[in-house]
Amino acid sequence: MMYQDIVDIDKVSLDSAVRIKGSELLGCALKAPMTKYALIYALPMLSISEHKGTAIVSSVPSDSPDDFAALNDLKNKKPLREKYGITDEMVLPFEIVIIIAILQVILWYNCSGL
Repeated sequence: MMYQDIVDIDKVSLDSAVRIKGSELLGCALKAPMTKYALIYALPMLSISEHKGTAIVSSVPSDSPDDFAALNDLKNKKPLREKYGITDEMVLPFEIVIIIAILQVILWYNCSGL
């Protein structure tokens, strides 16, 4: 919010116990109570800016094409995992959990007259 000038930084007092780079959080085990997995992991996503906040965001691969592509890239590209210190156990066992069901309706038209 501060990056977007929604909050005036000069009027906010910020106390921090520790300063840490977002890259230092990669691979950290996280507890996410709304998922079927006991633990999930902080993973890199190259389509977000590292210069806005922590660059740590939640990922919903079942409903976001960018999130889906990022997870698949990590699953399919061992050199990418190695570059960020991500182990196989942090990505390979995880399957997409569908959280929003979308009814797809296909309409067939007789286009012979066109």
